[in-house]
Order: sequence, then C-alpha cells, then structure tokens
Amino acid sequence: MSESALDLRIDSVDFFRVRLDRREPFVIATGISREATNVIVRIRSGGLEGIGAAAPNSVTGETPESIERFLAVVGKRLLKVDAGDVSLMHELMDRLAPGNPAAASGVDLAAHDLAGKARGLPVCQLLGSCRESIETSMTIGITDLESTVGKSVASVQAGFKALKIKIGLDLDDDLRRVEAVRDAVGPGIKLRVDCNQGFDREGAKRLVKALASVSVEFVEQPVPAGDWTSLREVAELSPVPIMADESVKTMDDLLKLVRGRHAHMLNLKLSKCGGIYPAVGMSKLCEVAEIRVQVGCMAECQAAIAGGLHVALSQRAVAYADLDSHFSFENDPTRGVEFKAGRLYARKAPGLGVELVGLP
Repeated sequence: MSESALDLRIDSVDFFRVRLDRREPFVIATGISREATNVIVRIRSGGLEGIGAAAPNSVTGETPESIERFLAVVGKRLLKVDAGDVSLMHELMDRLAPGNPAAASGVDLAAHDLAGKARGLPVCQLLGSCRESIETSMTIGITDLESTVGKSVASVQAGFKALKIKIGLDLDDDLRRVEAVRDAVGPGIKLRVDCNQGFDREGAKRLVKALASVSVEFVEQPVPAGDWTSLREVAELSPVPIMADESVKTMDDLLKLVRGRHAHMLNLKLSKCGGIYPAVGMSKLCEVAEIRVQVGCMAECQAAIAGGLHVALSQRAVAYADLDSHFSFENDPTRGVEFKAGRLYARKAPGLGVELVGLP
C-alpha cells in the first residue's frame, strides 16, 4: 500500500496514553510486569479516523515519554501528507526521528486503518488475504510448577490449542515445568518455549538437547540478542527448531540472519520493526528464504494486536501467531480481534476493525 488513489491528506494527528492493568504479575527472564502503558494514535482525514497503538518496551528501549515526544514532532510534519502513501510516511519518520519503531508502528497502524476505511476493505484484504483466521498460543509466564501447570490446563479449557511456556531463570526448574505441562495437557496440545535471552551458549545447548524428548514445536531466542555466534551454534546442533526474536528488529538484522542461517524461524513483531509496512517487507523476504514466521506481540492492547493479526492473515510466510497479550489485561479499552476455539479472527469491518470503548 505505497500509493493512494484517494485523497487522504492528513488533517490531524493526536495521541493519548492508556494504562493497562494486568490480571496478575507477568514474569519472564528479563523482568516482571504488573501493568503496561500503550499510546493510542489517531489520524484524521476528512470525516475519517484511523486508530493505532504504540507499545513502549524494553526491547526497543522506548518509553511512553519517548513515544509521545516522537508523536509530537512527527505528527506536525505529517499534516497534509497522504495517509495512503505509507512508504512516504515511513521515509519521513525515519528521517525525522530514527530508532523509534514502536512509535512508528502506532502511526503506521493508524494510517493503514484509515486507508482501509477509505476503501471499504479490511487491511488484510488490501495486503492480499491468504487465510481467514490463525491459531494463537497462550503465553504462560515464569512461576512455580503447580501454578504453571494450573494456568496451562486452564488455558486449554478456555479453548487454546497451543501454549508458549516462558523460561530462562533456572534451567533445571524450567525443564521440570515444561515436562509437567506436557504431561498435564497431553500430546494434542502444541507446546512452544520462549527463553527471552535467558541462557548462555552451553546452557542453551543443554536445553535444546533435553527438550528433544518433550515434543515442543520450537525454542525462541535461547541466547542474548547480540550473540549471533552462539545463536547459530545452537541452531546448528538443535533437534528442535530455533526461532530468533530479540536478535532481529530491522531488515538489516533479518538479512544477517538469512545470510548466516543463524536460526530456523523468526518472531516478527510490529513494535520491533515499525509497523505493518516494514513487517510485510520482512515477511516477503522470509518467504523467499524459506524461514517460517511467527507474528508476535509486546504488551499490547487489541488496537495493536489487530495490526499483527492483519499481517498474519495476509502473509504466506506466517505459520504461527502469538497474539495474546490483550488476554492478560483487565481494562483494555480497545476492541479489534475476535477469539474462538483457539483462533483469532479479524472483525468484519473496514480498516483494522478497531473500536475505542469508553475513550474520547
């Protein structure tokens, strides 16, 4: 969607924060979270409004304050720019304030939403739909064995067919937890493991060898993001596919992964790469390179999850989705996706199908 046949010159860009309270603390190898903040972005053109959301996160180093500074600067320069020309919008954002992918993603999502509404089509159809829905995993944070098993069983009872188990603090304890979940949920439930950079090279090697007998689909980011050598060594010997996450934020990172075959798979997150437009480009490269893609998320409300879902529904390289962060919030003020029997569906509406509930 690089050109617009419609007049979608931007009249205004505004934004505001929303606080998202977690139902319970969420623990991963790199920290603990009790709440999250998203920044809602709205772009108006004529009588139309496009809605997006930016998710501050530690992976890109963005904060609510940095995102708001970005939007205050960039928003003024986007006035009268054609929102249907997302390529041009990204050129402007990269030139004015590079290194702010989560903030750029909020603008990108709002622009795509606006363009979809102008054309009367869902964004996934503008991108070229290849599926109507996609299965999403439910993420189980790091906790004690009993709680891990209990939450896993409850998630299966709620309809999830795939679980992602967070590990990375204690290898032996991690293995016991994953094995206990496998025993509890049975062979029909897919298991995935996410280390969040929690291990050094030798620990990661031990992990993947031990997981060969547990039947997990893949292991996500076992080593620190900057340790490309260890990532490749683990991938070369692993009996389980290795997925890169924090290692790959940009197209340059992806090119490095492809050329060096550092991992078998990629976790593609709009907040890491800058939105739908760059995510589609990276997905196309993965399709050519035969790298399977998972569309993932940060701590995102449904307005941001919807953007990831429309990418997942339109890109052939996408084989997995981990679009579940909104399930953990008590007070998400946005609506943008529908869940049924373990699968996510886009709402039947033009654009991203995002709705603000109880917000100005």
